Amino acid sequence: MIDRLDPAKYLGKWTLILGEVNTGKTSLCRAILGEMCKYGLEDRIAIVDLAPEVPETMAKDREIKGIGGRLVPPDRDNLVYLRVPLAAPRLSSKGEREALEKARLNALKIGTLFEEWNRLGRDILFVNDISVFLQAERAESVVKLLNKAQTLVANGYYGNKLGAGELSQRERRQMDLLKLYFHQITIT
Repeated sequence: MIDRLDPAKYLGKWTLILGEVNTGKTSLCRAILGEMCKYGLEDRIAIVDLAPEVPETMAKDREIKGIGGRLVPPDRDNLVYLRVPLAAPRLSSKGEREALEKARLNALKIGTLFEEWNRLGRDILFVNDISVFLQAERAESVVKLLNKAQTLVANGYYGNKLGAGELSQRERRQMDLLKLYFHQITIT
């Protein structure tokens, strides 16, 4: 259990939290977010929550726990929470072609969330499960969207439990590239 985190450790930096499924990535983001709110920063914060829609029966069938954890904000009026329904391509597809098509459709929806965040002008950004965007987008494209954030805390899948299909391999390669941009703090 995470008790207290110093928000100063994260302010003005880009932090990438990586791990396998069900390793506490979203919980750590939630703890950092909570501490920033305690310091009165909520009017500067936007959350882009990319956790996909995963029916519980689908996760049970694949014997996977912890997929699709939301980064639901604390009850604060000034926080911006951006989210659209997204598919879980690996879990909901019969093959790689279908999974890649679902990932591309997700990427289009996600692009609108980042446009909305840019329009709002919030300088502290939390991105829950940035790996969902990398299933169809290139790391360089993602960085271009994120460049306006002075403080960025993002988490993403970086593991083996979801299989080694084409979609997973692509996501892992792009995450490796994205890690280069998060040179300040990477937690695995």
